[in-house]
Amino acid sequence: MSYPPQQPPYGGQPYGQPAASNDKTQLFGILGIVLGLICCGPAGIVLGILSMNEAKKVGKPNTLGIIAIVCGALNIILGIVYQFAIRS
Repeated sequence: MSYPPQQPPYGGQPYGQPAASNDKTQLFGILGIVLGLICCGPAGIVLGILSMNEAKKVGKPNTLGIIAIVCGALNIILGIVYQFAIRS
């Protein structure tokens, strides 16, 4: 005995995957943090700025963008200090 497929509740979303959002706030923010910490400070800063702009468009918090900018700036500053320490 099989039952007919059930309808979603009135006004509710149908079952399944949620609607995909097209914003790249998290993508830019996480890539900026990783690149800013590991290898390339300027890329972290650029991706952090892109994340902040995307967050402003979508209406999300820009925390990841700020963290990516800080990580990129720290990478640049620590790289400069490290170069001066080696030359001394």
